[in-house]
Amino acid sequence: MEHLGPPFRIFASVFACLRPLYVLLLRLGGMVVVYTLLRLLFWGLNRDQFPDSPLSAFLGGIRFDLSALAWLNMPWVVLALVHPDPSPRFARIQKGVFLGINALGLFFNCIDIVYYGFTLKRSTADLFGIMTAGGDLVSLAPVFIRDYWYIVLLFLGCLVLAMWSYTLAGKLPRKDVPARPKWLWRTLAVALVVLCSRGGVQLIPLMVIDASSYAEPAYMPVVLNTPFTIMTSLGKPTIQERRYMTDAEADRLWPVIHQYGDTAIAGTKPNVVLIILESFSANYSKLLSGQAPGYMPFLDSLMANGLTYTHAYANGRRSIDGVPAIIASMPKLMEEAFINSPAIDVPFTSLASTLAAQGYTTSFFHGGRNGTMGFDTFTRLAGYQRYVGQDEYPDAADNDGIWGIRDEPFLQYFATELNNTPQPFHSTIFTLSSHHPYHLPENDAHRFAAGTMPIHPTLRYADHALQQFFETAKKMPWYANTLFVITADHTADLKRDGQLSGTAFDHWIPLVYYMPGRILPKKEHRTTQQIDIAPTVFDLIGHAKPFFSFGASAIRNERMPSAVSEGNATWMIITDEVQIRTDGEKVLWAERLREDKGGPKARVGEIAGPNRQLQAAIQQFHAHLLKRDMVLVK
Repeated sequence: MEHLGPPFRIFASVFACLRPLYVLLLRLGGMVVVYTLLRLLFWGLNRDQFPDSPLSAFLGGIRFDLSALAWLNMPWVVLALVHPDPSPRFARIQKGVFLGINALGLFFNCIDIVYYGFTLKRSTADLFGIMTAGGDLVSLAPVFIRDYWYIVLLFLGCLVLAMWSYTLAGKLPRKDVPARPKWLWRTLAVALVVLCSRGGVQLIPLMVIDASSYAEPAYMPVVLNTPFTIMTSLGKPTIQERRYMTDAEADRLWPVIHQYGDTAIAGTKPNVVLIILESFSANYSKLLSGQAPGYMPFLDSLMANGLTYTHAYANGRRSIDGVPAIIASMPKLMEEAFINSPAIDVPFTSLASTLAAQGYTTSFFHGGRNGTMGFDTFTRLAGYQRYVGQDEYPDAADNDGIWGIRDEPFLQYFATELNNTPQPFHSTIFTLSSHHPYHLPENDAHRFAAGTMPIHPTLRYADHALQQFFETAKKMPWYANTLFVITADHTADLKRDGQLSGTAFDHWIPLVYYMPGRILPKKEHRTTQQIDIAPTVFDLIGHAKPFFSFGASAIRNERMPSAVSEGNATWMIITDEVQIRTDGEKVLWAERLREDKGGPKARVGEIAGPNRQLQAAIQQFHAHLLKRDMVLVK
């Protein structure tokens, strides 16, 4: 090189000194490209939920990709620092580690492309608990591979691309110049990896909520990537004190101690039957949405003859969130599902425990595998004296081969079992046939074929099964003295007309309190939520003792009617007028209710009160879980 000029010799020397750094950065850069392509696919395949994604969401996402990749690849970076020019054997080890840990990140990124449609949030660490509970993963994996085969191909394609870019970066030309000093490139590599892992030089490392700097909350999932949300939630305290106001103000805005008993609209100690319908959205009810044809005509007929809340909302987006909200008034106000969280050992008040103390016989029916999502364990903690699942059902021929016992035979079995139960009783049944993959036997698939989406026939089938249950129950002696509460665990597979992801539209569910002869037909337009169901039942049956609940009776005015939830590290409140999403302190997004298509924004004066009430709900939730005082001492 002596015949070359000084500038080239300097460049060659610098190149030789920093070549290992260039190779390391090129290999990680290749993964950034793959993550960017996956972000584009995530947006494209969920585009109806992100109709106007800003460019900043995609550009800002690179920052989160760099952070996730820096954390994920630290073991490989250490190996590269130790042996920048490894022997063939050690090079294979380095490549195996790189591909192995990045395959894990790619797997969760690919899974969330379709799983997001069910949860409307990037997955967090509680996904592991959901995947492994109840043994559903083994039987469901082939079904999901069949339905989402293109995701499998996408995952394999990403692995091939990662392997190709890794190999290509290793072919960077070498120069016959010693890499001196050895510490220089290593120091730069460590500094860059640390900088990327923190997301920059700011005081606090990058967090999920920082995605709101690049886009509105509805578009935050586009900014984020799933490895980042999983890693940042691992080991994170589920419950921590959040104080926005005095205890007295929190109790005023969001009371948790209730006492009724001055009325008993449903009579004294009636039976209470709670029916939770899988994935029933109010948007598919002709009565509630006004849209024909509607896929739940029988439920519509019940709602026309009961106390129906036209603006009822689910507190979460998953069954594992809906069941605790409905039976124990436990809102989804933390990242992790309550059932899978360390807080599950905190004693709590529920519909079953309260009624059992009043002499009720209690039971919970779910046709799924025993252990599914931990429902059997949770319901025992909630005070249900008997759990009936797939294992207890007498005829295995009624199993759908995917989730469990089909709704029609299981609801008939439920009616028969109630007929043999001592009164007064409280029993809950949770259906399953309208759950993805929306599988029906061939005869039923033809019989209930309708609509434009795979969920529509299963909704009609489940509605028919509900009708057959009521036809059977009407002939039984306990029917006339029974309060029926019918609702849904969450919504699913919604047909959108411009609505943004994660708005009130995604939480809108049917809710009716039905007891002919006792409860007069009425459409109530006030906002209510799943956690209000238990207090409302206590109010309807004249329960006179004080009790603890995060919810409130929907037939009283204890607080501003509202519904609360959490997702993507932000909180949302829906009132009769507005819906807002915040980080706990700052309002990130606000719109007037039923204008969630990017319509007029809510005015400052319209959001101050709801924001304060949301803060009270968050404070009360975390404070009482920490105090472990959610059961009143007798």
